[in-house]
Amino acid sequence: MWIIGGIASQSLSIWFLRQGNAGHQNKRLWLAAGLLLFVISIWLISIGLGFELGLTWALTTISVAAYALILFPFFLTKQVGHERVPARLKKMPTPPSGSKLRLALRLFSAGPLYLVAALGLSLLVATKPWAIEITRLFTGGLLTPLFWSAGALHATVDPNLWRVAYMPALITAASGMGYLLL
Repeated sequence: MWIIGGIASQSLSIWFLRQGNAGHQNKRLWLAAGLLLFVISIWLISIGLGFELGLTWALTTISVAAYALILFPFFLTKQVGHERVPARLKKMPTPPSGSKLRLALRLFSAGPLYLVAALGLSLLVATKPWAIEITRLFTGGLLTPLFWSAGALHATVDPNLWRVAYMPALITAASGMGYLLL
């Protein structure tokens, strides 16, 4: 029963966060309520499964709930494609200026460099004794795509090319030092 309540709270959390992102009045209130509901969902699932397993399952089920809420309208629609997009969203952003070398550096940073950084951070989470072994491995494995996608997003949107180049190396070095020191 606790787990069902936690998943329901997660669904409400995602709905509140989407309302806050949609540009409604009191945007901060929507976002704060959504984050509060997410914390409540972690608490509810942790009561049902225990803290370590509950935390891991809460972080897993939030993505399943998000996919369900995002994909639900697509199953109801009869119209698919570009015509379904509102006119205000059809405008394409201006492409970043730069040479092929700058693009190659961004793609190299978004791909292998941030992958190594994500693996380093996930290894740090998976090997340090903060929980039982299976929970650490499960959580470390789930965090790898999250860290990598955040890094790839940074590499593609940050206009400062120096940060794009040195940030993955800095993250990798910091996670390596954390691994050795912790």
